[in-house]
Amino acid sequence: MRAAAYTGPGRAAEVIGFRDVEAPAAGPGEVLVRVGAVGLNPVDVKIRAAGHDFGAIRYSDRPGWDVAGTVVAVGDGVTGWAVGDAVFALARFPEAAHTLAELVAVPAADLAAAPRAWSTAQAGAAPLAALTAWQALDAAGIGADRDARVLVLGGAGGVGHVAVQLAKARGAFVIATASPAKQDLVASWGADEVIDYRDESALAAIGAVDAVIVTVSDTLPPRGAVDAGTAVITITGFSAAQEAELRSWGADPVQRILVAANGAQLAEIAALADAGRLAVHLDAEFGFDALAAAQERVESGRVTGKVVVIVDPDA
Repeated sequence: MRAAAYTGPGRAAEVIGFRDVEAPAAGPGEVLVRVGAVGLNPVDVKIRAAGHDFGAIRYSDRPGWDVAGTVVAVGDGVTGWAVGDAVFALARFPEAAHTLAELVAVPAADLAAAPRAWSTAQAGAAPLAALTAWQALDAAGIGADRDARVLVLGGAGGVGHVAVQLAKARGAFVIATASPAKQDLVASWGADEVIDYRDESALAAIGAVDAVIVTVSDTLPPRGAVDAGTAVITITGFSAAQEAELRSWGADPVQRILVAANGAQLAEIAALADAGRLAVHLDAEFGFDALAAAQERVESGRVTGKVVVIVDPDA
């Protein structure tokens, strides 16, 4: 079968290629999926450029973690899945998964039924971003039983635009930052207030929130948004000095999260999608042969929502 592969670390156009590899089989506890679409994320381009592990995230010269497609075989011990089922997953993360290929074997525990309301492209684009947002809100203690104020820094990005919607679905009053050109779009996803991330006076006027979800690098929350007990959850990390400053403001917890594959949580995300409460915004779709261009789009820093690669439009 055909699979994407790196020849080594470096620029996308120079190191991304394709090779013929042996098709995988569905082992015990696994499901074999015909790949329809694969979402790209910042971690994909960072690990390609570096050519080595990123902490717990395992490097492989065969890329891909997000996937949506159709079940073609079921391994021993697997129940609940049948040939022909439409599924999506964040496969094996942070271990290598090799989803940018025509076929991929996925642990059954990582899978969920793809939302009926979404296209294959949307389902393929969603898993890592949606699970990151879901798990960030969980880490912040934001549940449907709580009347909370949530600030999302980077409300138009891949994780940010999902976090806005999930926080709203959990009943929160949602404030998000975005550039002026993207503010109407972020508001359409449910943000109660959208603030220009460069407007210092507007940021200073936000007031204390219960949780801050930080999706952009090298960014501290506005001082006024953090009070005693404000949860500050980052997906990019803080320096030791930044973390100490946040704790001096009263932030608790201050935590960096690394997303984990979780089929049960994806099933809950799919239910929200089918109820019309969650959408995935596609910035751009690329064909499989245009994988290098797709990664370059992610690296541009101008992405709104998600970039997705269509491996097989009929899967």
